[in-house]
Amino acid sequence: MEMKPGHDERPARQRILDVAILRFSCQPFSEVSLRDIAGDAQVDVAYVHRTFGSKVGLFRQALDAQFDFDAIFAEPVTREGVIRRLCDQITKESPRTSDEAGPIDMILRSCTSAETRDILREVSTERFLDRMIAKFGSESAMPVMLAISLLFGTVIQRNALGIERLASTPDDELRNAVHDAMMRLIA
Repeated sequence: MEMKPGHDERPARQRILDVAILRFSCQPFSEVSLRDIAGDAQVDVAYVHRTFGSKVGLFRQALDAQFDFDAIFAEPVTREGVIRRLCDQITKESPRTSDEAGPIDMILRSCTSAETRDILREVSTERFLDRMIAKFGSESAMPVMLAISLLFGTVIQRNALGIERLASTPDDELRNAVHDAMMRLIA
């Protein structure tokens, strides 16, 4: 993971978030240090503490910055539109190099950490699942969860495991196939 040397024009808070997203996406939570993030962002570690409170606080804000939940659920949008937006956001920029951070990568690297598991569960439930269920109806709770599992499983197999059939499938074709399967599950 290489950081760009020299002066960076972005505001310090944004530099910290960008570095944190990259580090949390490429390393397990336990291996990421605020000192390393501060160094890469060219700020003092005390500034990171003042701005984000803790590594867990920074992780939460980095996770929010990676997923634009409000854009997914922005009105007016149909049920199909929600699924389309979700598929677009989750599968964007694939395949990537090792120094790029995709939305699913932070979850993959952090879901086994006791410190981040509760945050991931809370964000998944409140910012995502509850909104999906509200959009599709409470009777659709199980199909919605299965559809989301399909999406995340596909992205994991493609991006994290590098399953060749998925990795070589063009983005648009994969997005359309996942979208159609999710819609069938939820219908």
